[in-house]
Amino acid sequence: MAEKRISPQAARALERREAKLQEMAEQIEDGTLVVRKMTAAERKRFAARPGRPAPKGRTPR
Repeated sequence: MAEKRISPQAARALERREAKLQEMAEQIEDGTLVVRKMTAAERKRFAARPGRPAPKGRTPR
């Protein structure tokens, strides 16, 4: 099956995303970035607001 072609703009966006993810992985590995779960207070503070579109790829609960 042939590979699906993407636009040059989408290709650049994909490259930038992968570079950012690589940078994050390196920061996590060397300890300069810590990823943790949100606290209950943070979940409440940053809850989805009505009228705000849901992020793509997620199904609303």
